[in-house]
Amino acid sequence: MTRKARRRLHPIAIMAGLGKELKNMVVPLLVIMAAGSRHGFSWTDILVPLAALIYTLVMGVLSWLRFTYEWDDTCLVVEEGVFVRKKRSIPLERIHGISVTEGIWQRMAGVVQVHIETAGDALGEAEVTLRAISREEARRLQRCVEQAKHKAENASHPEPLANRPHPVLFTLSMKEVWVASLTSGGALGVVAALCAFLSQFSDFIPYEALVRDIQSTWNGHGRWYIALLILSILLAAYGVAIVQNMIRYASFVVRKQEDTIVIARGWLERKAVSVPVARVQGIVIHENWLRRFFGYASVSIIHAGGALDGGPSGEVVLCPLVKKHRIVPIVQACLPEYRLDVPFCPLPQRAKSRYMLRPLYWLTIPVGVAAYMERPWGAGLLFVLPLALWIGARRYQAAGWALSSKQLSLRNGWFRRTTAHLLKRHVQSLEIATTWWQRKKQLATISASVMPVGTRSRVVDVDEEDAASIYRWLQGEKGDQT
Repeated sequence: MTRKARRRLHPIAIMAGLGKELKNMVVPLLVIMAAGSRHGFSWTDILVPLAALIYTLVMGVLSWLRFTYEWDDTCLVVEEGVFVRKKRSIPLERIHGISVTEGIWQRMAGVVQVHIETAGDALGEAEVTLRAISREEARRLQRCVEQAKHKAENASHPEPLANRPHPVLFTLSMKEVWVASLTSGGALGVVAALCAFLSQFSDFIPYEALVRDIQSTWNGHGRWYIALLILSILLAAYGVAIVQNMIRYASFVVRKQEDTIVIARGWLERKAVSVPVARVQGIVIHENWLRRFFGYASVSIIHAGGALDGGPSGEVVLCPLVKKHRIVPIVQACLPEYRLDVPFCPLPQRAKSRYMLRPLYWLTIPVGVAAYMERPWGAGLLFVLPLALWIGARRYQAAGWALSSKQLSLRNGWFRRTTAHLLKRHVQSLEIATTWWQRKKQLATISASVMPVGTRSRVVDVDEEDAASIYRWLQGEKGDQT
């Protein structure tokens, strides 16, 4: 295959880039205009925002004109930069992840946006972003990357990659999308984002006066109105979170293409993420209390790279919502090395009291103070303490670990139970920590880390001898497999 002539992105890339820049500029420009108009409006108040807008428009057009790309069967070449020209040549076999997105601007023009990730990327960032290329061109680039990888591995293919069937391994129906959105939570994240947005206007909104008004209303026995207001805000945030998740998980499909897992999802913004099997560092199963009640869970894969699907860096959602009995066959089809149906070893009985008492360390004083200040009705808050003991007992029952010659599995939590399955060769570090109280009961905390840096799973209060055996397991020869 000969190298193609240099090409530019579709002109709609100008609008996509400007939309992103203008979105980041809205709040600062509003603050500048509001600050200038506090002492009376003047036409000079809009000069700075107008100059920033014109500069952004000009730079958007120039950036598009100066951005060119080409590739052959060995490497991808990208040249960009307005004042400083930068040229990058990326070998195709070095590309570890490709994410294809169809935003609103791309859909209008019938093109897609491609994020290309390599081993040297900064966490959460793409090596190259092609903002607007045709769908067929994106598919050709993906096929060239697959072929380059197989050539590098000296793999032979009896049939062309394009002709191989790629069966669907998992999909979500509209009912399951609705259930996943209802049970995923996210209301607190919406409230946090709203608070972060409002904090930008702290110079213009009298927050201190509002706090004093709330305090006077509370002291004037208007606490029920405040509680109703807070409940209304949380319900509204919950509704926004539901809509966000429905848009995100609509048309969710998982396929296996050779040695690559392809995950497609989205409604307004259609996204397809390609995760090479070789880059998968582990599997994480999340079960919040509501989904567990109905027999559901969500499955994510730990990916040695950035945030390909917009979630946490290094984690890609494989199944947003799935019946627990379906998890094993789905994972076996995608990642046959992993064993999820392993028996877990429980924690020793002497750790139960520590799990039950741990919530009381930070609950007893605030609950006692609130019950005293709001007496006599505040005495009802004291029922939180036995509830905390019960939750601690449930967390103790849920925690555990499992070990084979190839894999370490760790499980913890109750409200949000997390089970991590890590292959031995992917474990970057294993930490055994003990506090003074743990040493008295011969207990320890296990923490296992994989790539990317900071991805950690742990179990508290494991028997010291079991922790030592796990440590010896990691120190053993990596090649030992059963």
